[in-house]
Amino acid sequence: MMKKVPDKTPAYDLRDAGFWDEQDLRSEVERVFHLCAECRLCVKFCGSFPKLFDAIDSYCTEEEFAEVDSTKLKAEDVDEVVDLCFQCKLCNINCPYTPGDHDWAIDFPRLMARAKAQHVKKHGVPFTDRMLAKPDLVGKLGSATAPMANWANENRVHRLFMQGALGVHKDKKLPPFAWKTFASRYRSAYKPPAGEPVAKVAYFATCFVNYNEPGIGTDLLEVMARNGVDVVLAYRECCGMPAWHNGDLDEAKAQAQRNVDLLAPFVAEGRTVIATNPTCSLTMSDEYPRLLDTQEARDVAAHTTDPTAFLASLHAEGKLNRDFKTGPGKVAYHMPCHLRAQRLGNRTATLLSLLPDTEVRTVQACSGHDGTWAMKRENFEASMRWGRQAFRGIDEADAAVACSDCPLAAIQIEQATGKHPLNPMQILAKSYRGEDDW
Repeated sequence: MMKKVPDKTPAYDLRDAGFWDEQDLRSEVERVFHLCAECRLCVKFCGSFPKLFDAIDSYCTEEEFAEVDSTKLKAEDVDEVVDLCFQCKLCNINCPYTPGDHDWAIDFPRLMARAKAQHVKKHGVPFTDRMLAKPDLVGKLGSATAPMANWANENRVHRLFMQGALGVHKDKKLPPFAWKTFASRYRSAYKPPAGEPVAKVAYFATCFVNYNEPGIGTDLLEVMARNGVDVVLAYRECCGMPAWHNGDLDEAKAQAQRNVDLLAPFVAEGRTVIATNPTCSLTMSDEYPRLLDTQEARDVAAHTTDPTAFLASLHAEGKLNRDFKTGPGKVAYHMPCHLRAQRLGNRTATLLSLLPDTEVRTVQACSGHDGTWAMKRENFEASMRWGRQAFRGIDEADAAVACSDCPLAAIQIEQATGKHPLNPMQILAKSYRGEDDW
Protein backbone atom coordinates (compact mmCIF):
# COMPACT_ATOMS: atom_id res chain seq x y z
CA MET A 1 0.00 0.00 0.00
CA MET A 2 1.71 3.15 -1.22
CA LYS A 3 0.74 6.70 -0.38
CA LYS A 4 2.29 10.03 -1.14
CA VAL A 5 4.77 11.39 1.40
CA PRO A 6 3.97 15.07 2.02
CA ASP A 7 6.27 17.62 0.45
CA LYS A 8 8.42 19.77 2.71
CA THR A 9 7.84 23.50 2.98
CA PRO A 10 10.98 25.59 3.78
CA ALA A 11 9.41 27.53 6.66
CA TYR A 12 8.64 24.25 8.46
CA ASP A 13 11.64 22.19 7.33
CA LEU A 14 13.93 21.71 10.32
CA ARG A 15 16.86 21.03 7.98
CA ASP A 16 16.49 24.49 6.43
CA ALA A 17 18.92 27.00 7.93
CA GLY A 18 16.12 29.46 8.61
CA PHE A 19 14.13 27.00 10.74
CA TRP A 20 16.05 27.94 13.90
CA ASP A 21 16.28 31.68 13.14
CA GLU A 22 14.15 33.58 15.68
CA GLN A 23 13.51 36.58 13.43
CA ASP A 24 12.54 34.34 10.54
CA LEU A 25 10.09 32.55 12.84
CA ARG A 26 8.64 35.86 13.98
CA SER A 27 8.13 36.93 10.36
CA GLU A 28 6.35 33.67 9.57
CA VAL A 29 4.21 33.99 12.73
CA GLU A 30 3.13 37.49 11.71
CA ARG A 31 2.38 36.36 8.15
CA VAL A 32 0.29 33.34 9.16
CA PHE A 33 -1.43 35.03 12.10
CA HIS A 34 -2.43 37.92 9.86
CA LEU A 35 -4.00 35.58 7.30
CA CYS A 36 -5.71 33.47 9.98
CA ALA A 37 -7.14 36.57 11.65
CA GLU A 38 -8.63 37.69 8.35
CA CYS A 39 -10.18 34.26 7.75
CA ARG A 40 -11.23 33.03 11.25
CA LEU A 41 -12.56 29.73 9.91
CA CYS A 42 -10.79 27.75 12.65
CA VAL A 43 -12.05 29.55 15.75
CA LYS A 44 -13.91 26.45 17.00
CA PHE A 45 -11.08 23.91 16.90
CA CYS A 46 -8.83 24.75 19.86
CA GLY A 47 -7.86 27.52 22.27
CA SER A 48 -5.08 28.84 20.04
CA PHE A 49 -7.40 30.61 17.62
CA PRO A 50 -9.68 32.42 20.09
CA LYS A 51 -6.56 33.61 21.91
CA LEU A 52 -4.96 34.73 18.64
CA PHE A 53 -8.04 36.62 17.45
CA ASP A 54 -8.68 38.21 20.85
CA ALA A 55 -5.07 39.37 21.08
CA ILE A 56 -5.09 40.93 17.61
CA ASP A 57 -8.45 42.61 18.24
CA SER A 58 -7.24 44.00 21.56
CA TYR A 59 -4.54 46.03 19.81
CA CYS A 60 -6.98 47.66 17.38
CA THR A 61 -8.45 51.08 18.02
CA GLU A 62 -12.10 51.64 17.18
CA GLU A 63 -11.07 53.26 13.91
CA GLU A 64 -8.69 50.40 13.06
CA PHE A 65 -10.99 47.55 14.03
CA ALA A 66 -11.49 46.35 10.47
CA GLU A 67 -7.71 46.19 9.97
CA VAL A 68 -5.60 43.21 11.01
CA ASP A 69 -2.11 44.01 12.29
CA SER A 70 -0.26 40.95 13.61
CA THR A 71 2.96 42.94 14.10
CA LYS A 72 1.55 44.37 17.36
CA LEU A 73 1.40 40.96 19.01
CA LYS A 74 3.67 40.61 22.02
CA ALA A 75 5.95 37.62 22.53
CA GLU A 76 3.80 36.43 25.42
CA ASP A 77 0.73 36.46 23.16
CA VAL A 78 2.49 34.21 20.68
CA ASP A 79 3.72 31.91 23.46
CA GLU A 80 0.18 31.45 24.75
CA VAL A 81 -1.14 30.66 21.27
CA VAL A 82 1.62 28.04 20.90
CA ASP A 83 0.92 26.49 24.32
CA LEU A 84 -2.80 26.17 23.57
CA CYS A 85 -2.21 24.17 20.37
CA PHE A 86 -2.62 20.45 21.02
CA GLN A 87 -1.82 19.34 17.45
CA CYS A 88 -5.23 17.88 16.63
CA LYS A 89 -4.59 18.93 12.97
CA LEU A 90 -8.23 19.93 12.44
CA CYS A 91 -7.24 23.41 11.32
CA ASN A 92 -4.95 21.92 8.71
CA ILE A 93 -7.64 19.50 7.53
CA ASN A 94 -10.13 22.32 7.06
CA CYS A 95 -7.80 25.12 5.90
CA PRO A 96 -8.19 26.05 2.20
CA TYR A 97 -4.73 27.69 2.14
CA THR A 98 -2.39 24.78 2.91
CA PRO A 99 0.89 23.99 1.08
CA GLY A 100 0.16 22.44 -2.28
CA ASP A 101 -3.39 23.81 -2.32
CA HIS A 102 -2.68 27.55 -2.20
CA ASP A 103 0.22 29.95 -2.61
CA TRP A 104 -0.19 31.14 0.98
CA ALA A 105 1.09 27.71 2.11
CA ILE A 106 -0.28 27.90 5.66
CA ASP A 107 0.55 24.98 7.94
CA PHE A 108 -0.54 26.20 11.36
CA PRO A 109 0.28 22.99 13.30
CA ARG A 110 3.83 22.96 11.92
CA LEU A 111 4.26 26.62 12.72
CA MET A 112 3.27 25.86 16.32
CA ALA A 113 5.69 22.91 16.37
CA ARG A 114 8.49 25.10 15.03
CA ALA A 115 7.88 27.75 17.68
CA LYS A 116 7.84 25.13 20.43
CA ALA A 117 11.07 23.59 19.11
CA GLN A 118 12.81 26.97 19.19
CA HIS A 119 11.58 27.52 22.75
CA VAL A 120 12.90 24.13 23.87
CA LYS A 121 16.24 24.70 22.16
CA LYS A 122 16.61 27.95 24.06
CA HIS A 123 15.14 26.98 27.44
CA GLY A 124 15.38 23.19 27.60
CA VAL A 125 12.72 20.48 28.00
CA PRO A 126 10.51 20.81 31.10
CA PHE A 127 10.57 17.84 33.49
CA THR A 128 6.94 16.88 32.85
CA ASP A 129 7.52 16.82 29.10
CA ARG A 130 10.65 14.71 29.50
CA MET A 131 8.74 12.13 31.55
CA LEU A 132 5.69 12.02 29.29
CA ALA A 133 7.98 11.46 26.29
CA LYS A 134 9.15 8.17 27.82
CA PRO A 135 6.04 5.96 27.71
CA ASP A 136 8.15 2.81 27.37
CA LEU A 137 10.02 3.52 30.59
CA VAL A 138 6.74 4.25 32.39
CA GLY A 139 5.13 1.22 30.75
CA LYS A 140 7.89 -1.17 31.78
CA LEU A 141 7.75 0.02 35.37
CA GLY A 142 3.95 -0.05 35.41
CA SER A 143 3.68 -3.54 33.93
CA ALA A 144 6.33 -4.91 36.28
CA THR A 145 4.37 -3.62 39.27
CA ALA A 146 0.89 -3.74 37.69
CA PRO A 147 -1.29 -4.43 40.78
CA MET A 148 0.45 -1.77 42.84
CA ALA A 149 0.73 0.71 39.96
CA ASN A 150 -2.95 0.36 39.08
CA TRP A 151 -3.96 0.81 42.71
CA ALA A 152 -1.77 3.89 42.97
CA ASN A 153 -3.30 5.41 39.83
CA GLU A 154 -6.72 5.19 41.49
CA ASN A 155 -5.53 6.42 44.88
CA ARG A 156 -6.39 10.05 45.61
CA VAL A 157 -3.31 10.75 47.72
CA HIS A 158 -0.97 9.29 45.12
CA ARG A 159 -2.69 11.22 42.35
CA LEU A 160 -2.15 14.46 44.26
CA PHE A 161 1.52 13.50 44.54
CA MET A 162 1.67 12.80 40.79
CA GLN A 163 0.11 16.17 40.06
CA GLY A 164 2.66 17.98 42.19
CA ALA A 165 5.73 15.96 41.21
CA LEU A 166 5.02 14.95 37.61
CA GLY A 167 2.48 17.52 36.47
CA VAL A 168 -0.20 14.90 35.61
CA HIS A 169 -3.64 16.21 36.55
CA LYS A 170 -5.12 14.47 39.58
CA ASP A 171 -8.47 13.84 37.88
CA LYS A 172 -7.21 12.58 34.52
CA LYS A 173 -8.33 9.02 33.90
CA LEU A 174 -5.27 6.85 33.30
CA PRO A 175 -5.27 3.45 31.61
CA PRO A 176 -4.43 0.42 33.78
CA PHE A 177 -1.17 -1.41 33.17
CA ALA A 178 -1.22 -5.00 31.96
CA TRP A 179 0.92 -7.34 34.02
CA LYS A 180 1.94 -9.17 30.83
CA THR A 181 2.91 -7.05 27.83
CA PHE A 182 1.67 -7.68 24.32
CA ALA A 183 5.23 -8.42 23.18
CA SER A 184 5.42 -11.27 25.69
CA ARG A 185 2.07 -12.63 24.48
CA TYR A 186 2.77 -12.36 20.77
CA ARG A 187 4.33 -15.79 20.17
CA SER A 188 1.55 -17.71 21.88
CA ALA A 189 -1.22 -15.53 20.42
CA TYR A 190 -0.06 -15.46 16.80
CA LYS A 191 -1.24 -18.17 14.44
CA PRO A 192 0.48 -17.88 11.05
CA PRO A 193 -1.68 -18.48 8.00
CA ALA A 194 -1.57 -21.88 6.35
CA GLY A 195 -0.11 -21.78 2.87
CA GLU A 196 0.73 -18.66 0.91
CA PRO A 197 -0.37 -15.53 2.82
CA VAL A 198 -2.80 -13.08 1.27
CA ALA A 199 -0.59 -10.19 2.42
CA LYS A 200 2.22 -9.44 4.86
CA VAL A 201 2.35 -6.76 7.53
CA ALA A 202 4.74 -5.49 10.19
CA TYR A 203 2.71 -4.68 13.28
CA PHE A 204 3.82 -1.57 15.18
CA ALA A 205 1.83 -2.43 18.30
CA THR A 206 2.30 0.99 20.00
CA CYS A 207 3.22 1.62 23.62
CA PHE A 208 -0.45 1.66 24.65
CA VAL A 209 -1.20 -1.80 23.28
CA ASN A 210 2.08 -3.20 24.55
CA TYR A 211 1.77 -2.00 28.14
CA ASN A 212 -1.87 -1.06 28.72
CA GLU A 213 -4.33 -2.96 26.55
CA PRO A 214 -2.69 -5.97 24.90
CA GLY A 215 -6.13 -7.40 24.12
CA ILE A 216 -6.37 -4.98 21.19
CA GLY A 217 -3.19 -6.53 19.81
CA THR A 218 -4.29 -10.13 20.26
CA ASP A 219 -7.61 -9.34 18.58
CA LEU A 220 -5.75 -7.73 15.69
CA LEU A 221 -3.67 -10.91 15.33
CA GLU A 222 -6.85 -12.97 15.17
CA VAL A 223 -8.44 -10.68 12.58
CA MET A 224 -5.32 -10.84 10.41
CA ALA A 225 -5.09 -14.63 10.78
CA ARG A 226 -8.70 -15.03 9.65
CA ASN A 227 -7.78 -13.06 6.55
CA GLY A 228 -4.64 -15.04 5.77
CA VAL A 229 -2.31 -12.14 6.59
CA ASP A 230 1.20 -12.88 7.79
CA VAL A 231 2.15 -10.69 10.77
CA VAL A 232 5.52 -9.94 12.33
CA LEU A 233 5.76 -7.92 15.52
CA ALA A 234 7.71 -4.74 14.79
CA TYR A 235 7.62 -2.72 17.99
CA ARG A 236 10.65 -1.57 19.94
CA GLU A 237 9.71 1.81 21.37
CA CYS A 238 7.40 4.84 21.17
CA CYS A 239 6.91 6.43 17.76
CA GLY A 240 8.30 9.73 19.11
CA MET A 241 5.16 11.86 18.89
CA PRO A 242 5.23 12.97 22.58
CA ALA A 243 8.78 14.27 22.18
CA TRP A 244 7.94 15.90 18.83
CA HIS A 245 4.80 17.54 20.20
CA ASN A 246 6.68 18.95 23.17
CA GLY A 247 9.40 20.46 20.98
CA ASP A 248 12.18 18.01 21.83
CA LEU A 249 13.23 17.35 18.24
CA ASP A 250 16.55 15.76 19.21
CA GLU A 251 14.74 13.00 21.11
CA ALA A 252 12.05 12.71 18.42
CA LYS A 253 14.72 12.27 15.74
CA ALA A 254 16.53 9.64 17.79
CA GLN A 255 13.31 7.66 18.30
CA ALA A 256 12.38 8.03 14.63
CA GLN A 257 15.80 6.77 13.52
CA ARG A 258 15.63 3.70 15.75
CA ASN A 259 12.13 2.88 14.52
CA VAL A 260 13.10 3.37 10.87
CA ASP A 261 16.09 1.07 11.42
CA LEU A 262 13.65 -1.54 12.72
CA LEU A 263 10.90 -1.07 10.13
CA ALA A 264 12.85 -0.44 6.90
CA PRO A 265 13.95 -4.08 6.45
CA PHE A 266 10.33 -5.22 6.79
CA VAL A 267 9.23 -2.68 4.19
CA ALA A 268 12.05 -3.81 1.90
CA GLU A 269 10.69 -7.36 1.99
CA GLY A 270 7.25 -6.13 0.92
CA ARG A 271 5.42 -5.69 4.21
CA THR A 272 2.95 -2.93 5.04
CA VAL A 273 3.46 -1.28 8.44
CA ILE A 274 0.26 -1.03 10.49
CA ALA A 275 -0.15 0.75 13.83
CA THR A 276 -3.10 0.56 16.23
CA ASN A 277 -3.05 4.25 17.00
CA PRO A 278 -3.64 6.91 14.32
CA THR A 279 -1.23 9.22 16.11
CA CYS A 280 1.57 6.71 15.61
CA SER A 281 0.79 6.01 11.96
CA LEU A 282 0.51 9.77 11.32
CA THR A 283 3.86 10.39 13.01
CA MET A 284 5.59 7.70 10.97
CA SER A 285 4.02 8.70 7.67
CA ASP A 286 4.20 12.49 8.05
CA GLU A 287 7.03 13.30 10.47
CA TYR A 288 9.70 10.66 9.90
CA PRO A 289 10.62 11.89 6.39
CA ARG A 290 10.86 15.46 7.70
CA LEU A 291 12.84 14.53 10.79
CA LEU A 292 15.33 12.24 9.05
CA ASP A 293 15.23 13.17 5.34
CA THR A 294 16.41 9.70 4.28
CA GLN A 295 15.15 7.30 1.64
CA GLU A 296 14.55 4.67 4.33
CA ALA A 297 12.31 7.07 6.26
CA ARG A 298 10.40 7.93 3.09
CA ASP A 299 9.94 4.24 2.30
CA VAL A 300 8.62 3.51 5.78
CA ALA A 301 6.31 6.51 5.56
CA ALA A 302 4.92 5.49 2.20
CA HIS A 303 4.12 1.98 3.44
CA THR A 304 2.61 2.88 6.83
CA THR A 305 -1.13 2.88 7.40
CA ASP A 306 -3.96 2.15 9.81
CA PRO A 307 -5.22 -1.44 10.30
CA THR A 308 -8.74 -0.65 9.08
CA ALA A 309 -7.36 1.07 5.97
CA PHE A 310 -5.28 -2.03 5.31
CA LEU A 311 -8.29 -4.33 5.70
CA ALA A 312 -10.41 -2.02 3.56
CA SER A 313 -7.82 -2.39 0.80
CA LEU A 314 -8.23 -6.18 1.04
CA HIS A 315 -11.98 -5.69 0.81
CA ALA A 316 -11.59 -3.53 -2.30
CA GLU A 317 -9.55 -6.34 -3.89
CA GLY A 318 -12.16 -8.95 -2.98
CA LYS A 319 -9.79 -10.62 -0.50
CA LEU A 320 -11.48 -9.78 2.82
CA ASN A 321 -12.92 -12.67 4.79
CA ARG A 322 -16.56 -11.67 5.27
CA ASP A 323 -17.53 -14.60 7.47
CA PHE A 324 -18.90 -12.27 10.12
CA LYS A 325 -21.29 -14.05 12.48
CA THR A 326 -22.65 -11.34 14.75
CA GLY A 327 -23.03 -7.57 14.77
CA PRO A 328 -23.17 -5.00 17.55
CA GLY A 329 -26.31 -3.30 16.19
CA LYS A 330 -25.94 0.46 16.37
CA VAL A 331 -22.37 1.75 16.66
CA ALA A 332 -21.32 5.27 17.62
CA TYR A 333 -18.00 5.52 15.82
CA HIS A 334 -15.63 8.29 16.84
CA MET A 335 -13.30 9.13 13.95
CA PRO A 336 -10.01 10.39 15.46
CA CYS A 337 -8.50 13.65 14.26
CA HIS A 338 -5.15 12.03 13.43
CA LEU A 339 -6.89 9.45 11.27
CA ARG A 340 -8.75 12.19 9.43
CA ALA A 341 -5.41 13.98 8.95
CA GLN A 342 -4.11 10.99 7.00
CA ARG A 343 -6.94 11.45 4.49
CA LEU A 344 -7.64 7.74 4.22
CA GLY A 345 -11.40 8.12 4.12
CA ASN A 346 -13.85 6.60 6.59
CA ARG A 347 -12.54 3.05 6.20
CA THR A 348 -13.51 1.97 9.72
CA ALA A 349 -17.18 2.79 9.18
CA THR A 350 -17.02 0.96 5.84
CA LEU A 351 -15.70 -2.20 7.51
CA LEU A 352 -18.06 -2.13 10.47
CA SER A 353 -21.02 -1.68 8.13
CA LEU A 354 -20.22 -5.12 6.68
CA LEU A 355 -21.17 -6.77 9.98
CA PRO A 356 -24.66 -8.30 10.25
CA ASP A 357 -27.44 -5.97 11.37
CA THR A 358 -24.99 -3.15 12.05
CA GLU A 359 -25.62 0.57 11.64
CA VAL A 360 -22.70 2.98 12.05
CA ARG A 361 -23.07 6.62 13.05
CA THR A 362 -19.82 8.53 12.63
CA VAL A 363 -18.86 11.26 15.10
CA GLN A 364 -16.25 13.58 13.58
CA ALA A 365 -15.16 15.74 16.49
CA CYS A 366 -11.98 16.00 18.54
CA SER A 367 -11.94 14.17 21.88
CA GLY A 368 -9.55 16.76 23.26
CA HIS A 369 -6.98 14.18 24.40
CA ASP A 370 -4.32 14.63 21.73
CA GLY A 371 -1.37 12.61 22.95
CA THR A 372 -0.04 13.72 26.33
CA TRP A 373 -1.54 17.24 26.17
CA ALA A 374 -4.70 16.34 28.11
CA MET A 375 -2.72 14.62 30.86
CA LYS A 376 -0.99 17.80 32.01
CA ARG A 377 -2.18 19.67 35.06
CA GLU A 378 -2.64 22.91 33.13
CA ASN A 379 -4.53 21.34 30.21
CA PHE A 380 -6.89 18.64 31.50
CA GLU A 381 -9.93 20.80 32.23
CA ALA A 382 -9.58 22.56 28.87
CA SER A 383 -9.23 19.20 27.14
CA MET A 384 -12.60 18.10 28.50
CA ARG A 385 -14.17 21.31 27.22
CA TRP A 386 -12.70 20.86 23.75
CA GLY A 387 -13.98 17.29 23.67
CA ARG A 388 -17.59 18.18 24.46
CA GLN A 389 -18.79 17.94 20.87
CA ALA A 390 -17.40 14.41 20.58
CA PHE A 391 -18.88 13.40 23.92
CA ARG A 392 -22.24 14.82 22.93
CA GLY A 393 -22.11 12.97 19.61
CA ILE A 394 -21.44 9.65 21.34
CA ASP A 395 -24.30 10.22 23.80
CA GLU A 396 -26.79 11.39 21.19
CA ALA A 397 -26.08 8.40 18.95
CA ASP A 398 -27.79 6.26 21.62
CA ALA A 399 -25.81 3.26 20.40
CA ALA A 400 -25.20 -0.10 22.00
CA VAL A 401 -21.49 0.12 21.25
CA ALA A 402 -19.04 3.01 21.05
CA CYS A 403 -15.91 2.68 18.92
CA SER A 404 -12.74 4.64 18.26
CA ASP A 405 -9.51 3.78 16.44
CA CYS A 406 -7.60 5.88 18.99
CA PRO A 407 -7.16 4.24 22.41
CA LEU A 408 -6.36 7.59 24.03
CA ALA A 409 -9.53 9.17 22.67
CA ALA A 410 -11.36 6.14 24.06
CA ILE A 411 -10.08 6.98 27.55
CA GLN A 412 -11.22 10.58 27.22
CA ILE A 413 -14.65 9.53 25.92
CA GLU A 414 -15.06 7.00 28.72
CA GLN A 415 -14.17 9.60 31.33
CA ALA A 416 -16.79 12.00 29.98
CA THR A 417 -19.60 9.59 29.06
CA GLY A 418 -19.00 6.43 31.06
CA LYS A 419 -18.96 4.44 27.80
CA HIS A 420 -15.75 2.62 26.93
CA PRO A 421 -15.24 2.69 23.14
CA LEU A 422 -13.96 -0.55 21.66
CA ASN A 423 -11.19 -0.62 19.10
CA PRO A 424 -12.37 -1.70 15.62
CA MET A 425 -10.12 -4.77 15.87
CA GLN A 426 -11.98 -5.84 18.99
CA ILE A 427 -15.35 -5.50 17.28
CA LEU A 428 -14.22 -7.39 14.17
CA ALA A 429 -12.68 -10.19 16.25
CA LYS A 430 -15.84 -10.59 18.32
CA SER A 431 -17.91 -10.78 15.14
CA TYR A 432 -15.65 -13.44 13.63
CA ARG A 433 -15.94 -15.45 16.85
CA GLY A 434 -19.73 -15.09 16.91
CA GLU A 435 -19.88 -13.29 20.26
CA ASP A 436 -22.85 -11.15 21.13
CA ASP A 437 -21.80 -9.66 24.49
CA TRP A 438 -21.34 -6.17 23.17
